[in-house]
Amino acid sequence: MRYKAVIVTLFISLLFLSACSSQKTASGEKIYQLNLNVSAGPVHPFTKQVAEPWAEMVEEETNGIVQVNIFPSAALGELSSAYEDIKSGLYEAGIVSPGRHIDTDLFPLTIGDLPFLIDDPAIAESVLSQFKDKYMKDTFKEGQFMSISSTDAYQLYSTQPIRTMKDLKKLKIADSVLERIELFKELDAIPVSLNNTELYESVEKGIVDSVAYTAVGANGFKLEEVSPYMTKVDIGVATQMFMMNQDFLESLPEEIKEMFYEKFGPAYASLITDLYTQSADKAINTFEMNVKEDGGEVIIPTEEELATFRKPAKIVMDQWVEIANKRGYPGEEMMAYFTSLLEDKGIIIPE
Repeated sequence: MRYKAVIVTLFISLLFLSACSSQKTASGEKIYQLNLNVSAGPVHPFTKQVAEPWAEMVEEETNGIVQVNIFPSAALGELSSAYEDIKSGLYEAGIVSPGRHIDTDLFPLTIGDLPFLIDDPAIAESVLSQFKDKYMKDTFKEGQFMSISSTDAYQLYSTQPIRTMKDLKKLKIADSVLERIELFKELDAIPVSLNNTELYESVEKGIVDSVAYTAVGANGFKLEEVSPYMTKVDIGVATQMFMMNQDFLESLPEEIKEMFYEKFGPAYASLITDLYTQSADKAINTFEMNVKEDGGEVIIPTEEELATFRKPAKIVMDQWVEIANKRGYPGEEMMAYFTSLLEDKGIIIPE
């Protein structure tokens, strides 16, 4: 695995990788350079527990024929442009968040971002895979789609305590996904669309008062330093699609290409699911320990208050169906199928 420092400019990095593209293994086989873009920082749990182990697995099981270069901190491009960046070959692989590409053919997968439906990454991986197979069979060219997963549930991180829905009124909340933005509007807050890499600075500079983010992600970005209060509301997960550039995959030897389809692609999703499933509670406990001395806390609303937070969820679901219908999708049918999959998992659907 070749690890690239964030401070190296993209131009120099790509020149270097281009020069390396003609390298061969000791046995004379061509080496293929795979640039993996990661929005998390170099020491973030995603980088350490997902990207790095995956890179090592790929290199080891291809006998060094594929070498993975990890670019942390979104060095090759933000999540907001990931879909087009990977399709165009700016880099070979990375996470694509459908919620940041609502105007593309990824729109159906934004159903996984609806608030107060999925709060478990394992359920997300299972349900969204089935949903994708039913409604998006012709969306991806061979090799583009590798696997699907999600983050852990989103919480609210703030500079002042959020104990009730009234505390959200006119509060500026950073987020980037339409479904949660609509939820915050319904809750009378003021959503501000920002990239993940801008969250810390936006709170530090007073641009926003609060951040909607996952517990694992918040710890990785050290949000406790600027947002000492966390309100545990389990808003929902963020859908994450692992995607690769088709031309890169087609350039690989057939046997290795099949390894990406059958093993490496699904393995990336499994590593993500394991990370967020195993680390969420620990991340919340870590946050609480880090802020306790300075008067911060983890706030767990009463069931009555949680019900008020969840109340607009059905409105956002109906808005999603309306948008889907306008785009030519069978919105009601898609929602009915999706919620039936969730009900099979024991999830109670908002009414």
